[in-house]
Amino acid sequence: MLIAIDTSTEWIGLALYDGVQILSEQSWRSQHFHTTELAPAVFTMLERARVSSRDVTGIGVAIGPGSFTGMRIGIAFAKGLALALNVPVVGIPTLDILAFSQPVMRRPMICLLEVGRGRFAWARYEGVKGHWVRKTEVAVDEPKEIAKTITSPIYVCGEMAAEERHILGRKWKTAKLAEASQSVRRPAVLAELASQKLKAGQKDDVPSLSPIYVHTLSNIPEV
Repeated sequence: MLIAIDTSTEWIGLALYDGVQILSEQSWRSQHFHTTELAPAVFTMLERARVSSRDVTGIGVAIGPGSFTGMRIGIAFAKGLALALNVPVVGIPTLDILAFSQPVMRRPMICLLEVGRGRFAWARYEGVKGHWVRKTEVAVDEPKEIAKTITSPIYVCGEMAAEERHILGRKWKTAKLAEASQSVRRPAVLAELASQKLKAGQKDDVPSLSPIYVHTLSNIPEV
């Protein structure tokens, strides 16, 4: 049984995965209450699913980029829970969670995530053998700068407000914007990605697991 935790932005996402089915999934806009809302929500999720903490075999956690405070809280909780339950933990880059929830298509894709001060972390992905593969390093730019890079047909997804949709939507001949329902990160996808890594024998060292901050974007591992 794997618990997935994503606190990369104002949104908190949780999922419970038994390796075959998603037993629980929930997302809500926490604003600035991650500290008080996260732990109770995790234990309530286990209780509602009638799952004992003894049944938990792994933790998957989003590691950013994203909100400094949000990531710090989520990763600290995931590490503490992993140590308390004596189970492995695996970190997944936040943009990859968004990318892997999208249908694979012929055109490439840009995934973006707000990181504050009007800036977005973003990267390009391409469909390779039925899976999205990140093809660029993650960059941080304002929407207008991201739009300037769009010169051929591309799919754009992420938590875009009206202003970002307007700016990127001007590239109507080349950019197709994801619907709002396709632009929300799914903690269930995080759970599956983490489960795949654990099955492959890949896990992170609990004490050294740390968030990917905006100034260390070159350190993002590949999925």
